[in-house]
Amino acid sequence: MAKKNKYADWSKEELIKRVTALEKRKKYGLVWDEEKTKEKFEADAEGKFPVLKEVKSKEIKTDPSQPTHILIEGDNYHALSVLSYTHEKKIDVIYIDPPYNTGNKSWKYNNDYVERDDAYRHSKWLTFMYKRLITARRLLTNDGFLICAIDDNELYTIGLLLDEIFGEKNRLGIVTVLHNPKGRNQAKYFSANSEFMLVYAYNIEKAKFNKVALNEEVQLTFDKEDENGKFRLEPFMRARTVWSRERKPKNWYPIYISKDLKNLSTSKLSGYIEVFPITNNGKEMAWKNVKETFDQLNFANYFSAKIEGDKIRIYHKYYEQQVLKNVWLDQKYQSEFHGTNLLKKILGKNLFEFPKSLYLLIDVLKLTTKKDSIVLDYFAGSGTTGHAILELNKEDNGIRKFILSTNNEGRIAEEVCYPRIKNAIKGYKPDNQNYELGLGGNLKYFKTSFVPQEPTDKNKEILTKEATEMLCLRENAFEFVIEKEGYKVYKNDKKYLGIILDQSVIEEFKKEAKKYDKPINVYVFSLTDEDFSEEFLDLKKKVKLCSIPEAILRVYRRIFK
Repeated sequence: MAKKNKYADWSKEELIKRVTALEKRKKYGLVWDEEKTKEKFEADAEGKFPVLKEVKSKEIKTDPSQPTHILIEGDNYHALSVLSYTHEKKIDVIYIDPPYNTGNKSWKYNNDYVERDDAYRHSKWLTFMYKRLITARRLLTNDGFLICAIDDNELYTIGLLLDEIFGEKNRLGIVTVLHNPKGRNQAKYFSANSEFMLVYAYNIEKAKFNKVALNEEVQLTFDKEDENGKFRLEPFMRARTVWSRERKPKNWYPIYISKDLKNLSTSKLSGYIEVFPITNNGKEMAWKNVKETFDQLNFANYFSAKIEGDKIRIYHKYYEQQVLKNVWLDQKYQSEFHGTNLLKKILGKNLFEFPKSLYLLIDVLKLTTKKDSIVLDYFAGSGTTGHAILELNKEDNGIRKFILSTNNEGRIAEEVCYPRIKNAIKGYKPDNQNYELGLGGNLKYFKTSFVPQEPTDKNKEILTKEATEMLCLRENAFEFVIEKEGYKVYKNDKKYLGIILDQSVIEEFKKEAKKYDKPINVYVFSLTDEDFSEEFLDLKKKVKLCSIPEAILRVYRRIFK
């Protein structure tokens, strides 16, 4: 091609190609040099597909009724690729604390530290983050959340990148967290003592925060509890000027109360006492709700009446909640005391720099998780996210599960993340201190491994044989039942998992399957993409079929195109 910008020397075909490329160019948003910053993996991963191999020696079992959590050791891109098959649209919350790209040898890319004077420093980081975020987004449920921790080094770039991937309308907010009140003494201009959390919904129309109080003083005001949660009683009458009878005429009506104060109604009933929203000094005010709403809420003891002086006052239940601010200053979020010192206490020595406060993660997850949520952290670091899940489950009898992924650079997976989770689950005894009771739960530890990518029949057989752990993870069925020539069976408390490696044993497998009293999800090896429905007609009400490895390959072809 002619030299750059010497358009007079270009052919018509070259000019058309150039104009077409310019027309396709992004009009707004991030543009970076992706060609010169392509990610290169280690030789054992190039041209191969990832699978999981369990490290049996690191399995933790405490109670089969408790959730089984997952820790994956390996590059998080490969872990995310596996999860794209096992957990697409199944993750409720993703929390990540990625490398901050400070330029101080804190992050390696393509096996080299990225330093501050690297001309492609930001482009490398964006390439690294983009491909992981694109893959991770596919894992989220329709009402899921992503929370990304960051400092000022890449705040502007990650904000634009997340807006592009999730959509600006799904950005819920940027939270400033005062994590280090002392700041950095050597700062030349501003001493950074805060970090940020960027919070996104997969779909803002469906996402919803839980109504909880994060501030401990506010929490204490909710001193009562029923089947719907913690609450406090608040006056049903609004006593402010803007809530006068004159200004809120629809909120002025009588409420009739039985003499024993147990029953309330807006209908006039014999023997009931009529009560209006009137202050002690005789001002006519208004109830908080119009009559129709009162009638809808007037069940399950939502309202109550008390005699105060010579008047009857009406109260309503106000369930635990708090107006959330986007600046978090509470001392419990300080990383030195509730991150660094806590981790040192758990591990017996200081092995990890700058872990997040445990209570920061607990509060983030209180807002965003349900009791049965699955939470992913693919920059797991010291394992704070997993520890927070264990604490929350203990607190509210939840069955949340976590999936953590981290590489083993500096032996962080084996010597920091895993021991922390193990001690949190089973308990530990800090030096010269009382024994810390375990939080309970179970853990499976996997490493990423690889199989050949070339789509030959032999390689398809290899992938199928190496996919057992992936299928167990997909079905959350880890309890071994039986292994015979050509098939394996696992189970959980709700279903069985059958893996048929040889189609010739289908009839034998069916004899085994008929003994089971729960549904069976069956994966059958096929070089094509057969559905095997005819072979299982007599078990069609009990069996759900899928052929492999084609179902896995479809996902991988999309990711590794």
